[in-house]
Amino acid sequence: MSWEVSTMLSRKSYFNATLFRKNLSRFWPLWGGVSLLGSVFPLYLLLQLLNLRGLQATASDITISLYQVTAYFVPGFLLVYASLCGVLVWSYLNSARSVGLYHALPVDRTCLFLTSVASGLAMVLLPFAIVGLFFVLVTLCFGILSFQALATTVVAVLGMALLYFASFTLVAMITGSSFAALVFYYLGHFLAVLLQELVFSFARGFLFGVEQASLPWVTFFSPTAYLYENLRCVPVYTESSSGGWEVLDWRFEGLGTIGIYALIALVILAVSLLLYRRRSSECAGDVIAQRWLRPVFRYGVALFFGLTLGQLLYSLVYGLPFQRGLYNHMLPMAVCVILTSIIGYYVASMLLKKSLRVFRRSWRGPLTVAAIVVILCGCVSFDLFGLTAYVPAQEDVASVSIRSGATGSITISGESAAAAQVLRVHQAILDDEAYIRESTADIDSFYSYSSILGSDVTYLDITYTLRGGRQVARSYTLPLTLDRWQNQPDTYDYQLRELAMSPELQTLALMPGDGGALMGGYFYYYDLVNDVYEDSPIEATASHLDRLYEAVLADAAEGRCPLIPLPFDSATEYMDMSLEFTFRVPEGDTPGQRTEWVQVELNSGMTHTLDTLVELGYLRQDVLDTIQRAAALQEGATEALSAQTA
Repeated sequence: MSWEVSTMLSRKSYFNATLFRKNLSRFWPLWGGVSLLGSVFPLYLLLQLLNLRGLQATASDITISLYQVTAYFVPGFLLVYASLCGVLVWSYLNSARSVGLYHALPVDRTCLFLTSVASGLAMVLLPFAIVGLFFVLVTLCFGILSFQALATTVVAVLGMALLYFASFTLVAMITGSSFAALVFYYLGHFLAVLLQELVFSFARGFLFGVEQASLPWVTFFSPTAYLYENLRCVPVYTESSSGGWEVLDWRFEGLGTIGIYALIALVILAVSLLLYRRRSSECAGDVIAQRWLRPVFRYGVALFFGLTLGQLLYSLVYGLPFQRGLYNHMLPMAVCVILTSIIGYYVASMLLKKSLRVFRRSWRGPLTVAAIVVILCGCVSFDLFGLTAYVPAQEDVASVSIRSGATGSITISGESAAAAQVLRVHQAILDDEAYIRESTADIDSFYSYSSILGSDVTYLDITYTLRGGRQVARSYTLPLTLDRWQNQPDTYDYQLRELAMSPELQTLALMPGDGGALMGGYFYYYDLVNDVYEDSPIEATASHLDRLYEAVLADAAEGRCPLIPLPFDSATEYMDMSLEFTFRVPEGDTPGQRTEWVQVELNSGMTHTLDTLVELGYLRQDVLDTIQRAAALQEGATEALSAQTA
């Protein structure tokens, strides 16, 4: 007797159509309502096309509309809408009863996950499909649809929809609460940029000259911020028969960025699946569903409290009433950051435990937080990584931009002699760091008694662009004294004076960035004594504009138009005068598409410019005579003070 045993191989299912349809039918008010609201736009387009009254819309008009909506509206819309779809699709994970019911279904977790992802993405994309269909029908009826623009828009929307829903899915697998998921989701899309700003706002309070820093790759980890930086609708120009320029078409930039994010989104979904398969059903309702992430949450919230509330507490209880100078004091700052970090640690513990009874536990956590803060404050205060002392070698500098006083930013080649001069000034400033810190502790005295004591204050911004593309930016507030300014070549005061009086840099400061045509100008006059303010447009006729610009260039060629206001020239202290020139400069391949302004602060030594202003009737002769007399008196006083200090 033989037994025949027949076996039937069970087929593993990765998609459940019933659950998919149920999700769409349960949550139809969301995607249906959004579709209804979105349909207003194709209807409005139809009414506009019917009401053009002889005017004809073109495919280029539709192209720019699609690209602008994709670049400037879709990321922000999907940031919000995809999170709402995600909240509904994954809401069953946040209730013990519903998660038990779903996990009791005759489908495994992989099938549940993939079906929920499919239904969530369908909810995200259905409004785009419905509104897009109406849009295509309207534009096809008028023969103005660009299929290339339509395909580009569809690909961009698909990639961004995948990114936003996948990012919320990852957060939903980590958390056990819809509210916590929303908080982490929105925070995550800007977390890298926020952390960079918090860290550097903390560091710049200690580090000499480090006012602002930005790492270009950091923004990539804040997807929404990065998309808004890189998605653009760019015009494509062609030369017209009349010799001008006209828009030929429009180009969408950033599709490659969306493609990279779409690939990352697939990886995020794979990681989310692994987390879901290991997720405990009992964690429904918890702030953090994955136990191994709870210490990260505790210490992350603690440091976030410290870097935000700690700096605020320092400013209120110590910085405003007691701090002298421009830089924070390490010990009070460390105390404030430690206190607020410990508060943050206990707040995180309360959220995790869902209880206020967290103070009886071991002090190991708060002590660890305090140790981290002390190490952080020590590293920043003592500049462990040598940020403040860094001066690049000239051969590593591609270009350097400087800004000081009234002039705009001036960019010079890294190989020029002027760049070497900037590097010498920078090194001289670093050599005198202790002197500057001590002097700026009483910064008000430099401002209040500049005419009497022969002291003044200026600022200097330096930005290096290195050969590899990295930028190094520094900003300094510099006290100046007359003796150092005139008689001590080894000081930054003297070398800054040499830099400011360089005819080469003065002429360069008066030129627009990419060349261009001089279009207009203004002369500004403010009498501080009599509180009289005037602004006079410079007439382009009668060569007024060209003559004044040539006079300013002549003063610059003789070194009389310094990059910073002369710190010890009080001849014009009671009068503030400046010239502003407007240029139209090319942008890309198209001339005359951008406006640049060059501001020139006038001083008593700019004789060519002052004489021309009088000759053309913009400045009265008696005012010029007063300025010249004050300049002569100031020169005598300066010589006497210089001799006295010497």
